[in-house]
Amino acid sequence: MEKPTFKQNVDNFCKFVYNSEDGTVFGRGGRSWLELGFFYLIYYICLAAFFIGTISVFYQTVDWDHPKLQGEDSLLRGNPGMGFSPLPDIDTTLIRVSDEQKKIDSYVNTLTTVLKPYKKAWGKANSTVQAACKLANNKEIRAGEEGKTACPVDYETLTEQCNEKNSYGFTDGQPCILLKLNRIYGWTPQPYKPDDTNIPEEIKDAITADSGMIQIKCMGENPADVDSIGNVTYYPQQGFPLLYFPYKKQEGYLSPLVFAKFVNTSKYLALMIECKAYAQNIAVDVQEKQGSVHFEMLIDRI
Repeated sequence: MEKPTFKQNVDNFCKFVYNSEDGTVFGRGGRSWLELGFFYLIYYICLAAFFIGTISVFYQTVDWDHPKLQGEDSLLRGNPGMGFSPLPDIDTTLIRVSDEQKKIDSYVNTLTTVLKPYKKAWGKANSTVQAACKLANNKEIRAGEEGKTACPVDYETLTEQCNEKNSYGFTDGQPCILLKLNRIYGWTPQPYKPDDTNIPEEIKDAITADSGMIQIKCMGENPADVDSIGNVTYYPQQGFPLLYFPYKKQEGYLSPLVFAKFVNTSKYLALMIECKAYAQNIAVDVQEKQGSVHFEMLIDRI
């Protein structure tokens, strides 16, 4: 049997596409195409109806104002973790304070970007709101379950010592590290009181009758780190005020921030540093990254 020529193959394909003798297109007549189209029309209508139905049922189970899993049932299990900034990159937690201007600029830009919404929120608040929030902050008033609008974080006080103008301390070898507590819906902190018997030794001196807040402290992880860390000061205070808890999706809510400024830290030594949050209902677990945050710091700026 002879092999079909190229022209014959083309003619056969064209005849398959449209056969004028039989009146077919791709081997099917008009009735066949109509039946096939009707079948797929019904098929996709049923498929779309099934999809819409499942989505509708799913939406009936979703509460747009409250997460379905809270407390111990949530992913964080009612125990907040901590974060810090500037984060060098995803591969390392070493903050290196050097003479390299490019590195300093990257740290400054990162912190400025993080603080941008806080600056905007504080600037939008009128003087009455600012004064009321400062007063509430001083009195350690809780946000309350009925609060619909959150107080803005006092940006002016937060950035009084650590700000973009002084490069957040990176140019003079006294870096400011921004600390943040992860938000958990409905979680209410239980701060330590002076008469509590279970106050951790490292924060006993900071607990006073009017210091009701989530205390924080940054310290060296090893004896050599403790001896070399120098002095750590906190701005605007050594902890997170109760004013911002519990988080209930208040309008304009921004998590409170604290700057930890490292002063007189030993140079040319890589230090391992851990910052912890302290409250009765915060369990610190380094492995699970709960209640604390770890990073390294190396100051080799001349």
